[in-house]
Amino acid sequence: MSFRFNFTCDDLELEETDVQDQPLESSLGDLSLEEPNVNKIASQVYDIMTSTLPEVIQADQVTIPGVSNPLYKRTLADVKFQLAQQDVLDAQQQTGDSDEVLDMLQLTGNSDLIRGVYEGGFKTWECSLDLVAFLAQLPEDQRQNKTVLELGCGSALPSLYLLQSHQGNQVDVQDYNSQVLHLITVPNILLNTILTPSAPQPDNATAEDIEDQPVTTNGTEQQDESGAQADEADDEEEVVDVMDDGTTCDAEADIPLDKADEMLTCVAQRSKAYFGDWESLPHQLGRTYDMVVTSETIYSQEALPSLIGVFQKALAKPHGVG
Repeated sequence: MSFRFNFTCDDLELEETDVQDQPLESSLGDLSLEEPNVNKIASQVYDIMTSTLPEVIQADQVTIPGVSNPLYKRTLADVKFQLAQQDVLDAQQQTGDSDEVLDMLQLTGNSDLIRGVYEGGFKTWECSLDLVAFLAQLPEDQRQNKTVLELGCGSALPSLYLLQSHQGNQVDVQDYNSQVLHLITVPNILLNTILTPSAPQPDNATAEDIEDQPVTTNGTEQQDESGAQADEADDEEEVVDVMDDGTTCDAEADIPLDKADEMLTCVAQRSKAYFGDWESLPHQLGRTYDMVVTSETIYSQEALPSLIGVFQKALAKPHGVG
């Protein structure tokens, strides 16, 4: 089957007899499916209520052709600002330490991925914009009052659009790294469903001061790559501008400390979150979905069986759509 959006359970040949009689590996033709020796993170539920929120979230506005309302995504500069203010990941969250997150942020700047360690969730990929544009052109009855699962969510732009566009949608999210869910996905859901982002106030502390400094890991200063990034920027298309990790933000939103738990409760009422590898994800879900979406770029063919397995097991029969 060639690549396309909007395939159905029938396209996946989800009849029980077909699945039993034809192993998934054999149905993928000549692909070499031997999994490399990596220490994969087993799929787990991410407790949204454990997220530690900053007092202010700074965001970039994302405008997508065909989508009436803009989306907001947290800036990476603001993530660095939060890490500099408090040792959240070490002291309060069991999601890794600050040095590990800084390593991931540095990899994001280099567009590097490490199988089984970091899967690119801190970077907003252009294909996620394409997926939002595709969802926006669907008839309303195909994208309202739906249960949806987004795989490899990262910034979760497709989920943000579905949550924002209709209150009846229940959208669960999954990313390989729990740090991404904590620092990017959950804040983005807040920005687009509960908070009201506005133009940044000049008298507030800004994340630019942190962004302008080279990232440090274990006390070692990383080389400044601003020159190389500037050269590459000249060749980028206009749509990619929304993915830049620049030193400015378009909007910010305050989070009153006494309202943080209430806000997270609202997020948890419409979304569940999962992290870890796809292979064990279906056992964690405990439900099927009207729609499963992903804008993942599959850079390792060994990941295909697990991804297809999630679609086979997570789509509701017979009318689930992926």
